[in-house]
Amino acid sequence: MKILLVIDVQQRYLKNYKPDLVERVNNRISEAVEADIPVVYVRNTGRSGNDDNFDLAEGLLIESDCVFKKRLPSAFSNADFEPFLNKMNVDTINVVGVDGRCCVSRTVMDALDRGYGVHLLMDAIEAHNDKFYYTELKTMEQKGALAYMKLEKM
Repeated sequence: MKILLVIDVQQRYLKNYKPDLVERVNNRISEAVEADIPVVYVRNTGRSGNDDNFDLAEGLLIESDCVFKKRLPSAFSNADFEPFLNKMNVDTINVVGVDGRCCVSRTVMDALDRGYGVHLLMDAIEAHNDKFYYTELKTMEQKGALAYMKLEKM
């Protein structure tokens, strides 16, 4: 089974990225819903774990109640995340969100290390520093992540 994983598309981070990021992420969310691909959200709560300043972005389509909190870069740092994937029989993770050079790349690398297929939906991933992101992207692709411009439905 495939899922769409939306990483850290949160209000407090939007100022660091292009203004249409939420719209592009929403396009991928809509495609996933149309293709019956479950949508899963991961959001950072900061080192303190305080939720108050870490809301999901205004206008972000929320299509499920599957929202995992994390304090560290990788979604796999949440102890409930991988058991959830196993329970859902997930084999492929489609990824959108921020930041491409940190939380996205750490999650992708951890997913690949655990044997998941990873599809990077490039038009809906942003990075604060493109130079570092392209280095990370190359590493992710060398490890087996596949880059796409749209959601692969098959």
